[in-house]
Amino acid sequence: MLKTRIFSIAFFLSLSASAEQFVSLTLCSDRLLTELARPEQISAQSLYSKNPLMMLDKVNRDKPALEATLTSLLPYLDKTLLINETFYPRLAADLKKLGAKIVPINDSPQTPEELFALILQLGKLTGNERHAEALIDKLKSQHSRLNLSSSTDTLILSDTGPVGDFPQYSILLDLLGLTPLKMPLTTQNFSLEKVLLAEPNVLIEISDRQSYNEQAELLHHPFLQKLFQNRPHFHIPMKYTYCFDHGVWMGAEMIYHQQK
Repeated sequence: MLKTRIFSIAFFLSLSASAEQFVSLTLCSDRLLTELARPEQISAQSLYSKNPLMMLDKVNRDKPALEATLTSLLPYLDKTLLINETFYPRLAADLKKLGAKIVPINDSPQTPEELFALILQLGKLTGNERHAEALIDKLKSQHSRLNLSSSTDTLILSDTGPVGDFPQYSILLDLLGLTPLKMPLTTQNFSLEKVLLAEPNVLIEISDRQSYNEQAELLHHPFLQKLFQNRPHFHIPMKYTYCFDHGVWMGAEMIYHQQK
């Protein structure tokens, strides 16, 4: 009798978790939700979710793509809404006034441990804890350190110039066993002369090769091409570093397989 009651409770809880549906309103929550939730649990996603240049290996092909506006969300007030309150403070406040259930996804993780805690949180929320734990185990066990015998001082350039001070770039370097430049370059002080003075030994190009702005053209400058002609030079699409999530590990693995 007791076993039957325990089974009934567990079955009810699993039904409750699976019955809850989710709406994602930002790119980073799109990517995490798509990875952790079952398809039937996802009610709608952001406009970014249909863009293969921004999503990872799972693109939204059959869910509504919503603008982050109150009007668009009125039919979804009975769902659980994943929203970046930093991006949309007014919208988040209005949704709370209407009694909507909000889960803040504020791009707050700064370390792998904080990211893993967020993944576990979303795993519990969606009732997919085992999948979340398996993902974390996979990320923790990934081997992607490059076998470079020379200096590992690394220049990371994107379509908009030198990358900013975001956790995904430092974690990417750590996963690869690389080090940042001793003389950091910023978009404001970037020039080919400063690249030479910084003495980079490795170049990571993060680009979709579809931009034609002045900064992107520098990636193809003969000076850079010659400088890294006999030095390690890697390329990954920008989608791997748009968010600090499992995409960073996927990007590191892609670079690892490019080493000669």
